[in-house]
Amino acid sequence: MVQAICEITGLNVCPTRVACAHGRTTDVKEFERFFGCPVEFAASSDQIGFSNETLALPLITEDPHLLETLVPFCEEAARARNTTHGTMRAAVENEIQRLLPHGRARAEIVAKALAVSSRTLTRRLAEEGTNFAEVVDGLRRSLAAQYLYESSFTLAQIGWLLGYEGPTSFHHAFKRWTGRSPSLGRSETRLLAPG
Repeated sequence: MVQAICEITGLNVCPTRVACAHGRTTDVKEFERFFGCPVEFAASSDQIGFSNETLALPLITEDPHLLETLVPFCEEAARARNTTHGTMRAAVENEIQRLLPHGRARAEIVAKALAVSSRTLTRRLAEEGTNFAEVVDGLRRSLAAQYLYESSFTLAQIGWLLGYEGPTSFHHAFKRWTGRSPSLGRSETRLLAPG
């Protein structure tokens, strides 16, 4: 993990704390030298902590044009969902699709972006016959269909773009939506494609 953070930031960063669940009484100094911070053994769980400054570092692998590339997919997915313009659901979908790749599609963040309280957001979505979780799930499903059909993104990349923590979470969600795996879904949609 430390090596991955060093690679994506281009800096030599150190954690502020490392805790390991397994016990150890010898060579603790070597671990502290390696990590550059105190290391605790026989902890209640494995943990690694970083400073807020480290977590705020920009990523050298950041692609500022990625979201621009995804706009056509999002627009096609929106047409497929046929969401009525001017509704709270449409406004929420617009915010969510922007936040999904960052893993920040949470009701309180969307409410703040829309300048309403979380309660107002919940109430207005309920008036439209839906809730935040349903909107997120529907948006993910329609975007997944677009990404699988029209792109060469890997399944792991699609899972990330949809805000899942890993490919397994995306796989389970896709199977819940369609009854089949994402790879089978991709194969089927491409076989049915005109051309």
